[in-house]
Amino acid sequence: MVEFVYHEVGTSPSVARDGSPEFAMGVPVYVRGKPYAVICPVASRIPALRRLAPLVLFAASERERGRIAAQAAPGQRIEVLTVEFAPTSPPAVPPQQDQGGLTVRQTVNRMLGLDRM
Repeated sequence: MVEFVYHEVGTSPSVARDGSPEFAMGVPVYVRGKPYAVICPVASRIPALRRLAPLVLFAASERERGRIAAQAAPGQRIEVLTVEFAPTSPPAVPPQQDQGGLTVRQTVNRMLGLDRM
C-alpha cells in the first residue's frame, strides 16, 4: 500500500497505528497530513461516514472489495492489494517507520488480519 500510494502521489504516506471509528474502523493513510485512503474499512460502517467518499479504500481481497463497494459512495475508488512474498529478495521499500506509523510489513499483516492471531 505504501508503495502504491507513493507511485500515485510521489511522496511517502504515513499510516496510522490502528483502525479508527472516524474511518469506519479502517486504518487511515495520510499524504502531506491529509487523509488520502483507508485500509480495510468495515463495510457496514461506511454509509454513516460521508467524509470517506473522496478517499481511496483499500481491500485485502476481491470478496472484501465487493462488500465495501456495496456500501461505498457511487464511483468511489476501491483498490484490492495483492501481496507477493519473495523471501529471498530484499523488500522493495525499506522497513522504516514514518513518524510513528507502521512499517510496510505491519501494514500488510494488519490488512490480511495476520496480526490478530
